[in-house]
Amino acid sequence: MTPVIGIKADTVPRTARAFGCAALAAAALGLCGAGAAAAATPAPPAPAALSTAQLTAGRAAAGSDATLKVLDDFFAHAPSHGGAAAGHAAKDDTTHLSGDSVAVYALNPDFVSGKAGAPVARAGYVATKAVSATGQTASVWSRRTADGWKVVNIASGSDETDYAARAGGDGTAFREPQINAWYVLRGDRVLPLNTEAKATVGAAGESVAAYYAHVHSAYGDKLPGSSYAREGYAGGFGTAAAKAAAGSKSTATGNTAATTTATTSAAHGPGGSTTAAALAGAAALLGLTGVLARRRLLRR
Repeated sequence: MTPVIGIKADTVPRTARAFGCAALAAAALGLCGAGAAAAATPAPPAPAALSTAQLTAGRAAAGSDATLKVLDDFFAHAPSHGGAAAGHAAKDDTTHLSGDSVAVYALNPDFVSGKAGAPVARAGYVATKAVSATGQTASVWSRRTADGWKVVNIASGSDETDYAARAGGDGTAFREPQINAWYVLRGDRVLPLNTEAKATVGAAGESVAAYYAHVHSAYGDKLPGSSYAREGYAGGFGTAAAKAAAGSKSTATGNTAATTTATTSAAHGPGGSTTAAALAGAAALLGLTGVLARRRLLRR
């Protein structure tokens, strides 16, 4: 299953979303900003939900002809992990959107800093699952920009919609980007949705207050303006990663489309650079402001 809103950064475990996505993850957590720590609110309000109109607009951007064209190119160059086996036709013989579009939430930097009344997570973008003719899946991220709703990222897999479905209607699925942990917030409990989350809150989950203690300790000194952020470690990535990400950018017609990084290319063998170039071209066609990224290790 960044870029905008610091949104889909990770070449950390289970992903090769490109380091452009790392920027997205950093923004989602606000790991480049600051705020004095205050007392954590025992019962923070529920995260603000996106409206039906916003979800509809995000889906419309994901389903545009231009986006579907980019998805065709993306799937053509992506290894087939997930979905139907390679060569086996899916129900639809064309690339298409599947299921509901969902709001994607990430850990709120105001909660991390201890700001009174701050919700645990905040919405960053709309994710829509796309499926290829052979059953490959991708997550299309849409976000409202100054020019209206735009696609800002495409990443392989469908983590965003999958975890939202697992959270059900009585909770909010959200992600802690730095460790790729997915949780569901139900009332005053933070419950795990994947292995990384279980390692943090345990199989039974923990209270919001206990979770606050964890994230404040882990990230309280890494918020905007901190030396950690200034040195290029936003999102859990070091200076070397930041330099690699900067070196992997491709510019076309004034629009920058971050493609797969050297690390991603290496993971896919000698043809990686060719794939990156192809994806860069596809991104230019769409004018993506985010990245086209592949996750190496999908679900754990």
